[in-house]
Amino acid sequence: MTILVINWQDWENPNGGGAELNLREIFSRLVKKGHRVILLCSRAPGQKRHDVLDGLEIYRIGKRNSFNFYVPASMRGLLRHNTIDVIVDDLNKIPFYSQAFTRMPVVGFVHHLFRSTIYRETNPLFATYVFVAERIIPFFYRHATFVAVSQSTADDLHDMGIQGHIHIVHNGIPVRSESLQVSRQKNLIAFVGRVKKYKSIEHFVEVVAAIQKERDVKAIVVGDGDAREGLMRMADELKARITFAGFVSENEKFTVYSQARVVVQPSVKEGWGLTAIEAQSCATPVICADSPGLREAVLDGKTGYHYAYGDIRVLQARITDLLDDDGKWKRFSSEAQTWAQNFSWDASADKFEAILKSVV
Repeated sequence: MTILVINWQDWENPNGGGAELNLREIFSRLVKKGHRVILLCSRAPGQKRHDVLDGLEIYRIGKRNSFNFYVPASMRGLLRHNTIDVIVDDLNKIPFYSQAFTRMPVVGFVHHLFRSTIYRETNPLFATYVFVAERIIPFFYRHATFVAVSQSTADDLHDMGIQGHIHIVHNGIPVRSESLQVSRQKNLIAFVGRVKKYKSIEHFVEVVAAIQKERDVKAIVVGDGDAREGLMRMADELKARITFAGFVSENEKFTVYSQARVVVQPSVKEGWGLTAIEAQSCATPVICADSPGLREAVLDGKTGYHYAYGDIRVLQARITDLLDDDGKWKRFSSEAQTWAQNFSWDASADKFEAILKSVV
Protein backbone atom coordinates (compact mmCIF):
# COMPACT_ATOMS: atom_id res chain seq x y z
CA MET A 1 0.00 0.00 0.00
CA THR A 2 0.92 3.65 -0.41
CA ILE A 3 -0.35 5.55 2.62
CA LEU A 4 -0.70 9.32 2.88
CA VAL A 5 -0.63 10.48 6.50
CA ILE A 6 -1.69 14.01 7.41
CA ASN A 7 -0.45 15.07 10.82
CA TRP A 8 0.15 18.44 12.44
CA GLN A 9 3.89 17.83 12.79
CA ASP A 10 6.58 15.19 12.65
CA TRP A 11 8.49 13.83 15.65
CA GLU A 12 11.50 16.12 15.07
CA ASN A 13 9.31 19.19 15.38
CA PRO A 14 9.83 20.92 18.77
CA ASN A 15 6.06 20.88 19.29
CA GLY A 16 5.86 17.12 18.86
CA GLY A 17 4.34 14.98 21.59
CA GLY A 18 2.62 11.64 22.08
CA ALA A 19 0.80 11.78 18.73
CA GLU A 20 4.12 12.15 16.93
CA LEU A 21 5.68 9.32 18.94
CA ASN A 22 2.76 7.13 17.88
CA LEU A 23 3.19 8.28 14.27
CA ARG A 24 6.84 7.32 14.23
CA GLU A 25 6.46 3.99 15.99
CA ILE A 26 3.56 2.68 13.92
CA PHE A 27 4.31 4.01 10.44
CA SER A 28 8.06 3.36 10.50
CA ARG A 29 7.11 -0.26 11.18
CA LEU A 30 4.72 -0.23 8.21
CA VAL A 31 7.58 1.04 6.03
CA LYS A 32 9.67 -1.93 7.18
CA LYS A 33 6.77 -4.19 6.19
CA GLY A 34 7.12 -2.92 2.63
CA HIS A 35 4.52 -0.15 2.53
CA ARG A 36 5.23 3.34 1.25
CA VAL A 37 4.30 6.13 3.68
CA ILE A 38 4.10 9.81 2.74
CA LEU A 39 3.69 12.32 5.57
CA LEU A 40 2.23 15.78 5.06
CA CYS A 41 2.84 18.05 8.06
CA SER A 42 3.71 21.58 9.15
CA ARG A 43 7.22 23.02 9.07
CA ALA A 44 9.05 24.34 12.12
CA PRO A 45 11.88 26.90 11.75
CA GLY A 46 15.02 25.21 10.47
CA GLN A 47 13.26 22.13 9.13
CA LYS A 48 13.60 21.05 5.50
CA ARG A 49 10.60 21.24 3.20
CA HIS A 50 11.24 17.69 2.04
CA ASP A 51 12.89 15.01 4.13
CA VAL A 52 13.06 11.27 4.71
CA LEU A 53 12.93 10.06 8.33
CA ASP A 54 12.77 6.39 9.32
CA GLY A 55 11.68 5.60 5.78
CA LEU A 56 8.76 8.07 5.73
CA GLU A 57 8.77 10.60 2.88
CA ILE A 58 7.99 13.92 4.55
CA TYR A 59 6.57 17.06 2.94
CA ARG A 60 6.41 20.08 5.26
CA ILE A 61 4.24 23.09 4.43
CA GLY A 62 2.95 26.11 6.32
CA LYS A 63 3.41 26.88 9.97
CA ARG A 64 1.83 25.25 13.00
CA ASN A 65 -0.98 27.82 13.20
CA SER A 66 -1.77 27.85 9.48
CA PHE A 67 -1.04 24.28 8.37
CA ASN A 68 -4.68 23.15 8.18
CA PHE A 69 -5.42 25.86 5.61
CA TYR A 70 -2.67 24.51 3.32
CA VAL A 71 -3.79 20.90 3.56
CA PRO A 72 -6.53 20.73 0.84
CA ALA A 73 -4.36 22.06 -2.00
CA SER A 74 -1.24 20.18 -0.88
CA MET A 75 -3.16 16.95 -0.46
CA ARG A 76 -4.62 17.23 -3.97
CA GLY A 77 -1.12 17.89 -5.33
CA LEU A 78 0.26 14.76 -3.67
CA LEU A 79 -2.68 12.72 -4.96
CA ARG A 80 -2.03 13.92 -8.52
CA HIS A 81 1.61 12.87 -8.46
CA ASN A 82 1.35 9.66 -6.43
CA THR A 83 -0.83 6.58 -6.51
CA ILE A 84 -2.27 6.73 -2.99
CA ASP A 85 -4.31 3.82 -1.62
CA VAL A 86 -5.54 5.32 1.65
CA ILE A 87 -5.34 8.56 3.63
CA VAL A 88 -4.78 8.59 7.39
CA ASP A 89 -6.11 11.88 8.76
CA ASP A 90 -4.95 12.82 12.27
CA LEU A 91 -7.88 14.48 14.05
CA ASN A 92 -6.13 16.46 16.77
CA LYS A 93 -7.67 19.76 17.92
CA ILE A 94 -8.49 21.05 14.40
CA PRO A 95 -9.42 18.27 11.95
CA PHE A 96 -8.29 18.50 8.34
CA TYR A 97 -11.67 17.36 6.90
CA SER A 98 -9.81 15.49 4.17
CA GLN A 99 -12.84 13.46 3.14
CA ALA A 100 -14.48 16.65 1.92
CA PHE A 101 -11.73 17.08 -0.69
CA THR A 102 -11.24 13.56 -2.04
CA ARG A 103 -13.05 10.32 -2.82
CA MET A 104 -10.07 8.33 -1.54
CA PRO A 105 -10.62 5.99 1.42
CA VAL A 106 -9.98 7.92 4.62
CA VAL A 107 -9.15 6.65 8.09
CA GLY A 108 -9.63 9.17 10.87
CA PHE A 109 -6.98 8.67 13.56
CA VAL A 110 -8.06 10.10 16.92
CA HIS A 111 -5.82 10.34 19.96
CA HIS A 112 -7.81 12.72 22.09
CA LEU A 113 -10.94 14.82 21.72
CA PHE A 114 -10.86 17.91 23.89
CA ARG A 115 -14.57 18.68 23.77
CA SER A 116 -15.39 21.04 26.67
CA THR A 117 -11.98 20.58 28.34
CA ILE A 118 -10.44 22.83 25.67
CA TYR A 119 -11.77 25.80 27.66
CA ARG A 120 -9.24 24.92 30.39
CA GLU A 121 -6.35 25.14 27.92
CA THR A 122 -6.78 28.37 25.96
CA ASN A 123 -8.75 31.59 25.55
CA PRO A 124 -12.54 31.39 25.02
CA LEU A 125 -12.39 32.47 21.37
CA PHE A 126 -9.88 29.83 20.24
CA ALA A 127 -11.45 27.25 22.56
CA THR A 128 -14.81 27.76 20.85
CA TYR A 129 -13.10 27.39 17.45
CA VAL A 130 -11.67 24.02 18.52
CA PHE A 131 -14.92 22.93 20.19
CA VAL A 132 -16.98 23.64 17.04
CA ALA A 133 -14.31 22.08 14.78
CA GLU A 134 -14.62 18.82 16.74
CA ARG A 135 -18.41 18.93 16.85
CA ILE A 136 -18.74 18.90 13.04
CA ILE A 137 -16.49 15.84 12.59
CA PRO A 138 -19.51 13.51 12.03
CA PHE A 139 -20.74 15.71 9.16
CA PHE A 140 -17.43 15.75 7.28
CA TYR A 141 -16.37 12.14 7.99
CA ARG A 142 -19.63 10.32 7.30
CA HIS A 143 -18.02 7.45 5.41
CA ALA A 144 -14.68 7.29 7.17
CA THR A 145 -13.34 4.46 9.27
CA PHE A 146 -11.95 5.60 12.62
CA VAL A 147 -9.07 4.45 14.78
CA ALA A 148 -9.04 5.54 18.42
CA VAL A 149 -6.22 4.97 20.89
CA SER A 150 -8.56 4.09 23.77
CA GLN A 151 -12.09 3.05 24.60
CA SER A 152 -12.65 6.48 26.16
CA THR A 153 -11.85 8.19 22.86
CA ALA A 154 -14.02 5.69 20.98
CA ASP A 155 -16.89 6.47 23.37
CA ASP A 156 -16.39 10.20 22.70
CA LEU A 157 -16.67 9.55 18.97
CA HIS A 158 -19.87 7.54 19.48
CA ASP A 159 -21.31 10.31 21.68
CA MET A 160 -20.55 12.88 18.97
CA GLY A 161 -22.55 10.90 16.43
CA ILE A 162 -20.00 8.77 14.58
CA GLN A 163 -21.95 5.78 13.30
CA GLY A 164 -19.28 3.94 11.29
CA HIS A 165 -16.56 1.52 12.28
CA ILE A 166 -14.39 2.61 15.20
CA HIS A 167 -11.36 0.45 15.92
CA ILE A 168 -9.16 0.70 19.01
CA VAL A 169 -5.38 0.54 18.62
CA HIS A 170 -3.62 1.19 21.91
CA ASN A 171 -0.24 2.84 22.10
CA GLY A 172 2.69 0.56 22.76
CA ILE A 173 5.83 0.93 24.82
CA PRO A 174 9.35 1.02 23.39
CA VAL A 175 11.68 -1.96 23.51
CA ARG A 176 14.37 -0.84 25.92
CA SER A 177 17.87 -2.08 26.52
CA GLU A 178 18.20 -4.19 29.65
CA SER A 179 21.47 -2.37 30.34
CA LEU A 180 19.57 0.48 32.05
CA GLN A 181 20.49 -0.11 35.69
CA VAL A 182 19.34 2.52 38.20
CA SER A 183 18.60 2.49 41.89
CA ARG A 184 15.04 2.94 43.12
CA GLN A 185 14.59 6.04 45.28
CA LYS A 186 12.04 5.29 47.97
CA ASN A 187 11.07 8.93 48.47
CA LEU A 188 10.87 10.17 44.84
CA ILE A 189 7.49 11.23 43.39
CA ALA A 190 7.36 12.05 39.66
CA PHE A 191 5.17 13.54 36.98
CA VAL A 192 6.10 12.86 33.35
CA GLY A 193 4.34 14.42 30.37
CA ARG A 194 3.71 17.60 28.44
CA VAL A 195 3.38 20.58 30.76
CA LYS A 196 -0.02 21.85 29.63
CA LYS A 197 -2.92 23.37 31.58
CA TYR A 198 -5.33 20.49 31.00
CA LYS A 199 -2.79 18.11 32.57
CA SER A 200 -3.70 19.73 35.93
CA ILE A 201 -0.09 19.58 37.15
CA GLU A 202 -0.98 22.20 39.75
CA HIS A 203 -2.59 19.33 41.67
CA PHE A 204 0.79 17.58 41.69
CA VAL A 205 2.48 20.73 42.98
CA GLU A 206 -0.17 21.16 45.66
CA VAL A 207 0.06 17.59 46.93
CA VAL A 208 3.87 17.64 46.96
CA ALA A 209 3.79 20.81 49.08
CA ALA A 210 1.38 19.13 51.52
CA ILE A 211 3.45 15.94 51.80
CA GLN A 212 6.74 17.81 52.21
CA LYS A 213 5.31 19.55 55.28
CA GLU A 214 5.14 16.12 56.94
CA ARG A 215 8.14 14.22 55.55
CA ASP A 216 11.25 14.47 53.43
CA VAL A 217 10.30 13.53 49.87
CA LYS A 218 11.76 14.50 46.51
CA ALA A 219 9.64 15.47 43.52
CA ILE A 220 10.33 15.97 39.83
CA VAL A 221 8.34 17.21 36.83
CA VAL A 222 9.71 15.85 33.55
CA GLY A 223 8.49 17.56 30.41
CA ASP A 224 8.06 21.00 28.89
CA GLY A 225 5.20 23.20 27.83
CA ASP A 226 3.62 26.62 28.16
CA ALA A 227 2.34 26.00 31.70
CA ARG A 228 5.83 25.41 33.12
CA GLU A 229 6.67 28.94 34.31
CA GLY A 230 3.37 29.34 36.11
CA LEU A 231 3.86 26.01 37.88
CA MET A 232 7.37 26.97 38.94
CA ARG A 233 5.99 30.19 40.47
CA MET A 234 3.29 28.20 42.23
CA ALA A 235 5.87 25.78 43.63
CA ASP A 236 7.88 28.73 45.00
CA GLU A 237 4.80 30.26 46.61
CA LEU A 238 3.87 26.94 48.27
CA LYS A 239 7.51 26.23 49.19
CA ALA A 240 7.28 22.93 47.32
CA ARG A 241 10.73 21.55 46.52
CA ILE A 242 10.25 20.29 42.97
CA THR A 243 12.81 19.82 40.22
CA PHE A 244 11.44 20.99 36.87
CA ALA A 245 13.65 18.99 34.53
CA GLY A 246 12.14 20.21 31.25
CA PHE A 247 12.48 18.16 28.10
CA VAL A 248 14.73 15.10 28.49
CA SER A 249 15.90 12.27 26.25
CA GLU A 250 14.07 8.94 26.12
CA ASN A 251 16.86 7.33 28.13
CA GLU A 252 16.65 10.03 30.81
CA LYS A 253 12.86 9.73 30.91
CA PHE A 254 12.99 5.99 31.54
CA THR A 255 15.69 6.53 34.15
CA VAL A 256 13.23 8.74 36.06
CA TYR A 257 10.47 6.13 35.69
CA SER A 258 12.82 3.50 37.11
CA GLN A 259 14.00 5.68 40.00
CA ALA A 260 10.59 6.91 41.16
CA ARG A 261 8.61 5.29 43.94
CA VAL A 262 5.38 6.43 42.28
CA VAL A 263 4.36 8.38 39.19
CA VAL A 264 1.36 10.72 39.45
CA GLN A 265 -0.94 11.58 36.53
CA PRO A 266 -3.56 14.19 37.57
CA SER A 267 -4.96 15.13 34.12
CA VAL A 268 -8.64 15.87 33.66
CA LYS A 269 -8.63 13.88 30.40
CA GLU A 270 -6.25 11.92 28.20
CA GLY A 271 -6.60 10.07 24.94
CA TRP A 272 -4.64 7.21 26.48
CA GLY A 273 -2.23 7.10 29.41
CA LEU A 274 0.97 6.54 27.45
CA THR A 275 3.28 7.81 30.17
CA ALA A 276 1.33 5.76 32.72
CA ILE A 277 1.98 2.58 30.73
CA GLU A 278 5.63 3.53 30.25
CA ALA A 279 6.04 4.03 34.00
CA GLN A 280 4.41 0.69 34.75
CA SER A 281 6.72 -1.02 32.26
CA CYS A 282 9.51 0.09 34.62
CA ALA A 283 7.69 -1.60 37.55
CA THR A 284 6.59 1.77 38.93
CA PRO A 285 3.03 2.06 40.30
CA VAL A 286 0.95 4.98 38.98
CA ILE A 287 -1.58 7.06 40.86
CA CYS A 288 -3.92 8.73 38.38
CA ALA A 289 -7.09 10.77 38.31
CA ASP A 290 -10.14 8.68 37.48
CA SER A 291 -10.29 10.43 34.12
CA PRO A 292 -11.01 9.21 30.57
CA GLY A 293 -7.97 7.49 29.08
CA LEU A 294 -6.05 7.27 32.33
CA ARG A 295 -8.51 4.94 34.03
CA GLU A 296 -7.91 2.40 31.25
CA ALA A 297 -4.13 2.54 31.59
CA VAL A 298 -3.93 1.88 35.35
CA LEU A 299 -5.60 -1.02 37.15
CA ASP A 300 -7.04 0.46 40.33
CA GLY A 301 -5.82 -1.34 43.43
CA LYS A 302 -3.49 -3.59 41.40
CA THR A 303 -0.95 -1.53 39.44
CA GLY A 304 -1.67 1.76 41.17
CA TYR A 305 -4.63 3.83 42.30
CA HIS A 306 -7.41 5.92 40.82
CA TYR A 307 -8.71 8.93 42.72
CA ALA A 308 -11.50 11.38 42.01
CA TYR A 309 -10.14 14.13 39.78
CA GLY A 310 -9.03 17.12 41.84
CA ASP A 311 -9.35 15.43 45.23
CA ILE A 312 -5.97 16.42 46.68
CA ARG A 313 -6.70 14.86 50.07
CA VAL A 314 -7.27 11.40 48.58
CA LEU A 315 -4.31 11.81 46.23
CA GLN A 316 -2.10 12.59 49.20
CA ALA A 317 -3.38 9.53 51.07
CA ARG A 318 -2.72 7.25 48.07
CA ILE A 319 0.83 8.52 47.64
CA THR A 320 1.55 8.19 51.37
CA ASP A 321 0.18 4.65 51.33
CA LEU A 322 2.66 3.54 48.67
CA LEU A 323 5.52 5.44 50.30
CA ASP A 324 4.95 3.63 53.60
CA ASP A 325 3.74 0.14 52.72
CA ASP A 326 6.68 -1.76 51.20
CA GLY A 327 4.72 -4.98 50.82
CA LYS A 328 1.89 -3.33 48.91
CA TRP A 329 4.36 -1.35 46.79
CA LYS A 330 6.14 -4.57 45.76
CA ARG A 331 2.84 -6.21 44.76
CA PHE A 332 1.78 -3.16 42.77
CA SER A 333 5.23 -2.93 41.19
CA SER A 334 5.15 -6.54 40.02
CA GLU A 335 1.58 -6.28 38.72
CA ALA A 336 2.40 -3.02 36.91
CA GLN A 337 5.28 -4.56 34.99
CA THR A 338 3.19 -7.59 34.05
CA TRP A 339 0.27 -5.41 32.91
CA ALA A 340 2.49 -3.19 30.75
CA GLN A 341 3.74 -6.21 28.82
CA ASN A 342 0.31 -6.37 27.13
CA PHE A 343 1.22 -3.33 25.04
CA SER A 344 3.79 -3.23 22.24
CA TRP A 345 4.33 -1.07 19.19
CA ASP A 346 4.76 -4.18 17.03
CA ALA A 347 1.25 -5.33 17.97
CA SER A 348 -0.13 -1.82 17.43
CA ALA A 349 1.45 -1.61 13.96
CA ASP A 350 0.11 -5.04 13.00
CA LYS A 351 -3.42 -4.07 14.01
CA PHE A 352 -3.23 -0.73 12.21
CA GLU A 353 -1.97 -2.46 9.08
CA ALA A 354 -4.89 -4.90 9.15
CA ILE A 355 -7.37 -2.01 9.44
CA LEU A 356 -5.81 -0.14 6.50
CA LYS A 357 -5.88 -3.28 4.35
CA SER A 358 -9.54 -3.84 5.14
CA VAL A 359 -10.34 -0.25 4.14
CA VAL A 360 -8.38 -0.45 0.89
